[in-house]
Amino acid sequence: MQNIRVGVINWDCSLPRNTYFGYYQTRTLSPKKYRYATPYYADILGEDRIDYHVRDQAEFDRELCYAIDAGIDYFAYVFYPKTASREHISLTYNDCSHRVYELTYARDMHASSRWRHKIGLAFIVTPTHPISDEDIAELIAFLHEPYYETVNGRPLVYLYQSTSVAWMLRIRKACLADGLPVPFFVPMVGEIPEGGGSSLIDALSGYACACVGLDNYIGLREEMLAQNRRRLASGHRIIPTFTLGWDPSPRNDIPCPWCSYPAGVYPAPASPVALMTGAVALANWICSEAREAFVGHIMTFAWNEFEEGAWICPTYREDLSIDTERVQVFAEISAYWKRRLGGWY
Repeated sequence: MQNIRVGVINWDCSLPRNTYFGYYQTRTLSPKKYRYATPYYADILGEDRIDYHVRDQAEFDRELCYAIDAGIDYFAYVFYPKTASREHISLTYNDCSHRVYELTYARDMHASSRWRHKIGLAFIVTPTHPISDEDIAELIAFLHEPYYETVNGRPLVYLYQSTSVAWMLRIRKACLADGLPVPFFVPMVGEIPEGGGSSLIDALSGYACACVGLDNYIGLREEMLAQNRRRLASGHRIIPTFTLGWDPSPRNDIPCPWCSYPAGVYPAPASPVALMTGAVALANWICSEAREAFVGHIMTFAWNEFEEGAWICPTYREDLSIDTERVQVFAEISAYWKRRLGGWY
């Protein structure tokens, strides 16, 4: 018997308004109608205006405790470069690449937290971002840490929407040179393109279940299962994905420069009952169709994708009290998965 590991994507751009990413998130979440998706640590400055202060270690530790209470085993952070790479990227205003180092703040606070051995971390590398040898060395240093997530002793490395052979070989070479095991590579893709490095891939997973035209969580749940089925059909092992939701309406109302979404209908926030029903449906599918391919991990979207309609992190209620309902329901979901799937994996 082995323990089931529950990973959750953490993409934190809750930064002050005077930063690049914070400027856009504070604008998109400022309207009062989106207060239910506004994280509890935001500063409410008026009916339609929020900002963020620079959160200190104690505030991040409180957030990690919420995640631990939710039964989360590790956060998956996108690995952004913050050293030499940013010197080689265009500094035009519309190119957010030169400011991605801002997005390292949450993962660095995680790494310095006294709770880091209670909730680990893994990285999602992004082959679309340039990265230097110095950045690779920073990545490898994290992979050495005892709180970095592993699969059978191998560092778990996700690839965002990519099966880049060059990247996998580069990271593999750096790990071996530094005395680390070969990483457990998991591309977050729907299918593997021809020449997509199948021999280097250990499993497939996904990031978000993004689609338009669904007006309720039931439809989104079925699309989530369909995407998992398509990955299973590749013949590879899988880390199934679970979604809390998908509604980028805040960014459609007030766009940001690094992504866009089709206009149309999106599901309203799912109720606790709907989320639990989705978790049961995923477990049933794993047991009936994916048992032999199951790695023992489940990847969840997301802890804090507030602007895309998926979060577990506590948010505000209309009266500005803190809403922890999703933390509580996800604790039930995580416990159910570990009880249901841990008995045979």
